[in-house]
Amino acid sequence: MKVQLIYYPDCPSHERAMELVRQALQAEGVQAEVETVRIETEAEAQRYRFIGSPTIRFNGVEVDPLPHLPYRLTCRTFRHEDGRLSPVPSLTMLRTTIQRVLEEKRKDVSGTG
Repeated sequence: MKVQLIYYPDCPSHERAMELVRQALQAEGVQAEVETVRIETEAEAQRYRFIGSPTIRFNGVEVDPLPHLPYRLTCRTFRHEDGRLSPVPSLTMLRTTIQRVLEEKRKDVSGTG
């Protein structure tokens, strides 16, 4: 599985996000390296389709995608299951995305999708 954590260094939440990504991967039994991408320019934000820090993708599938937002150098928030806003996604959000990506992969391999 390809895992990316894309961040803007002015936002302090990327280290906590990395901890959560690793916890989620472990909980789902997935061994994968996490590629970190540091975004420092507007051009990089455009190239990586970066809506804010942290942006986390599993096989290109973004956790909490917000396609209506512009690509830019900024921090972002995630709405947790209980409605709270947080600078990092919940462990449940991460695990759900991993599960969805794994299910899609199984469908592709079995030819049922």
